[in-house]
Amino acid sequence: MDKKVFGSTGIRADFFYKPSKEPQKAIIMLGGSEGGKSWSRINKPIELLLQRGYALLSLAYFKSEGLPDTLEEIPLEYFEKAFDWLSNQPGIIKDQYAILGGSKGAEAALLMGSRSPRVKAVIAFSPSSVIWQGIPANRFELSKDPKSSWSVKGVGLPFLPYSTSISKWDLRLLNLNKMHTSALQDAGMENKAFIKVEKIQGAVLLISGKHDRLWPAAEMSEQIMDRLKAHDFVYPYEHLVLGGGHNQIVINKNSWSKIFDFLSAHF
Repeated sequence: MDKKVFGSTGIRADFFYKPSKEPQKAIIMLGGSEGGKSWSRINKPIELLLQRGYALLSLAYFKSEGLPDTLEEIPLEYFEKAFDWLSNQPGIIKDQYAILGGSKGAEAALLMGSRSPRVKAVIAFSPSSVIWQGIPANRFELSKDPKSSWSVKGVGLPFLPYSTSISKWDLRLLNLNKMHTSALQDAGMENKAFIKVEKIQGAVLLISGKHDRLWPAAEMSEQIMDRLKAHDFVYPYEHLVLGGGHNQIVINKNSWSKIFDFLSAHF
């Protein structure tokens, strides 16, 4: 396994690959609200994906040198820079990328898939069906001026704010699922914060846990499935529900067995 670490391109990432005479498909890996290049610290999935012939870009999008400290109005153009960089790498198949994301990274993966024809497959751990309000420096304080998590051309995208019925004590007691569930219940299905997943130009795999304490990923996954069905989505899509929580499903062997089969069949 070779690893290339770089930052002079404007992106912060680790690039994992095995030298090969055959062209390789690339998977962009996005972590969640912990920030940084979090997938780089989980060795086993990296090794198993490399063994199957994929090149991997473990991409930070905040909390890394030169990037924002908070997950607020992250420019989607940043992810396009990662696509551009991959397109210039010898041996990488151009403009046909999969994105594998967890939590907020899953939100970004689905959002980028809905906006870029270069995304040909999305794998989303504990995903969101909507764009949520951003996460400020102190995530345990209610923001008086919430911002979107993502932006385009310097303008925050429509987002779902947390319910005004949530108190600061809910935040401090880590009642995060309650906070997100309450906001979803207040939102109509025509809310502009819902991600237009039907615009993704490739297969979609959603993986959620029944006991997610951070947000209702299983319910949001079903919202995504319903939306794809309602729009007669032409690509394969599937929702795998496991017994674990928000982070446990990432290390569940059943998750990876499904992912390997999914990639082999659809990417």
